[in-house]
Amino acid sequence: MIASLFLLASCTSTKDTPEAKVTNDSEQNTVPAQPTSNQLSNDYYRALIVDGEYQTSQNRGVSLDLNSSVNMKDFESDLLEIAKKAFPTDQYFFQEGQIISTDTASSWLGRQSEENPDGLNPKDNDKTDSNERSPEYLSQILEQNFMTQTEKGFELGGIAVGLAMNQIDYYSVKDENKNFSFYEQPLDVDIVVEQAKEYGNEIVSRLRDETNLESLPIVVGIFLQSPKDSLAGGVYILEGQSTEGRSVNEWVQRNEQKILFPNLNGEGAEVNSQFDNFKNDIQTFFPNLSGVTGVGLYRDGKILSLHVDIMTQFYGETEIIAFTQQ
Repeated sequence: MIASLFLLASCTSTKDTPEAKVTNDSEQNTVPAQPTSNQLSNDYYRALIVDGEYQTSQNRGVSLDLNSSVNMKDFESDLLEIAKKAFPTDQYFFQEGQIISTDTASSWLGRQSEENPDGLNPKDNDKTDSNERSPEYLSQILEQNFMTQTEKGFELGGIAVGLAMNQIDYYSVKDENKNFSFYEQPLDVDIVVEQAKEYGNEIVSRLRDETNLESLPIVVGIFLQSPKDSLAGGVYILEGQSTEGRSVNEWVQRNEQKILFPNLNGEGAEVNSQFDNFKNDIQTFFPNLSGVTGVGLYRDGKILSLHVDIMTQFYGETEIIAFTQQ
């Protein structure tokens, strides 16, 4: 908590920053803008502020609708990690997506039909049985913009796009009495991946038309959602970049996995054993616990990080301090 307060205090510095302009080559216009005064570290981008306000995404209401809060968080934060490879934090400034509007995102996320020819999800075959129904593969689209500073102001220097894909399609069916029944349709991950590549290439092509910038770098990440009842979020399974042209140059597989601890399936056995010991020590010291869980992030079979949640129903400040020290 102390660290959080320190970080918030650091962000409120009033260090003067020269005002600049944001330029959009496709529209040839400028608006007053300046970057945030501070950069906490090279792990973070400085964001652009327009007329004193942080600019939220043009399709924010659509892009934040995933099947769980942990998927929402990881979908956004992990795309930033992918983007940093192409757009270093010391060379680029961040702005939430300003190109894909709410109407456009809703259209792209919808099923293809005569009324919605731009829909990326398959046409509805009017089947309701999970073995026969045409599923929806694409769940959400996230856009992030990366700006560069020039003598004229700030210009769009690159785009990152995240595509959230379903591995389980949750859907509802309304009966004649207008009551809803809810179902789950497990999807073949190999088919999901192939669909995701097609969607990624199509969105790159459409963004080229929107921005009128044929050589603008566009990074695409493919995010596979975890089941909605999972405490571990999904992971990006593919990434690619289009430096020019209307498709991704090459798709690169990301060998990442998230494992929930304690684990009863034999995954992450060494870490699971250590986690059990840690959990037992906690419960001995602090008996008023509701639960202790951990989520380990693995890459190429090696653990990178472990996030632990300790839940308790009753606590006081002194026992939290004692518990933390212990």
